[in-house]
Amino acid sequence: MARITAARSRPRMTGTQRRAQLIGVARSLFALRGLEGATIEDIAAGAGVSKPVVYEHFGSKEALYTEVVNSEFDRLLAAVTEALGADAGPRVLLERAAYSLLDYIENHTDGFRILVRDAPPSQPEGTFSTLLSRIAADVEHILAKEFSSRGLSAEVGGMYAQMLVGMVAMTGQWWLDARSPDKATVAAHLVNLSWNGLTGLQKDPALGHIPGGIPGSLPGGAPMVLTLSAVLVHDGEGRILLVRKRGTQRFMQPGGKLEPGEDFRQAAAREVNEELGLRVEAADLSDIGHWYGPAANEANTFIDAGLFGLTLPGPFGSGADPVPQAAAEIEETLWLTPAEAFARTDISPLLRDHVLPELLAAEAGTPQ
Repeated sequence: MARITAARSRPRMTGTQRRAQLIGVARSLFALRGLEGATIEDIAAGAGVSKPVVYEHFGSKEALYTEVVNSEFDRLLAAVTEALGADAGPRVLLERAAYSLLDYIENHTDGFRILVRDAPPSQPEGTFSTLLSRIAADVEHILAKEFSSRGLSAEVGGMYAQMLVGMVAMTGQWWLDARSPDKATVAAHLVNLSWNGLTGLQKDPALGHIPGGIPGSLPGGAPMVLTLSAVLVHDGEGRILLVRKRGTQRFMQPGGKLEPGEDFRQAAAREVNEELGLRVEAADLSDIGHWYGPAANEANTFIDAGLFGLTLPGPFGSGADPVPQAAAEIEETLWLTPAEAFARTDISPLLRDHVLPELLAAEAGTPQ
C-alpha cells in the first residue's frame, strides 16, 4: 500500500515577526537602491510574500521607508547618547562618541547609508541633519562646562559643538566606503585632531591672515608671522628654564627665529648655544610638537614655532657642568617648576596656553 507523506509547511510567522522581516528586507533594498529605486514588488519578493502583505503592515512604500529610517535613527542616537552620557571627562567622552559612530557604521552599514541619503517624505528637512542636531545639543552641554572651567566663553559652546559633530560625521561618511584604516585607528585620529585643537583654543580668536586685512577690523592689516624654534630645557630636579630677553617683560623658552637654510631643529640647537652658552647638537633635542599663536612681546604678530626638549644634568648652582648662563640677548634666567611658572603673569602665550598645561597634565596623570 502506498504511503502518503504529508508535506511539511513552514512555520507561520506572527505579525510582529513578519513586520520585523519586512523591515530587514526593505532596509537592504533601500540602502542599495534608494527610496525611488526600491519597489514594493522587490520587497515582497525578498520576503517571500505577496504585495498585499506588505501593504497590510505598512500601508505604503513611503510609510515602510519612514519606519526603517526611524528605527535606524533611534539605534544610532541611542548608541551615541549612551557614549556621551558616561560619567567621564571630556576626552574620554569624545573617544567613546567617535568610536560608537564608527562601530554603528561597521555593524549597521545599510542603516547608515539610508540615514545619509534620502529623507522620508514626512521629514523633508533631512533625517541625518536632525540626528546631528540632537547629538550636537548633548555635545554643547559638555563643551559649555569644559569651556567655563578653562575661562572660555560657554556661549560659543553650541557653535563648537556643531563644528565637532560635523567633523566626526563627515569622517564617518568617508569611512563608510573607505573602511581603511580600521575604526579604532580612525577614531584615534579624530580624537587627536579634535582634542588637541580644543586644548589649544584661544579665548578671543580672530582671523589675521586675509590678504588686505579683514573688513571692519582694526587698522594695520594682517599681522606678521615669525617662524621660530623654542626649547623646553629641564634640569634633574623637574624644573624648567625660563628666559627674558633684553628690553622685554615676559619670560619664555630659549629659542629664536630660523635663519636662511635652517630647519626647526637646527635653529633650536643654534639658539640654545647662543643664548645659554651651551654646546648642544641638533640630535640632542627631542621633538615635542608644533604651536601657532600670538607672540609674547610683539604687537600684531603671531609665531609659528617648532618645539623641542632638552634635559641637562643639574641641579644648577651646585657645580654641575654645563651650566646655562645668560648670553647674547638674554637678560635674565629663572629655574622654576611648571606649577611655579604657570602661577606667574609675565610668561609668554606659548608657555601659558600650550607648554605648561601639557606639563601639568602629565604630572597629574591627566590624559591630554
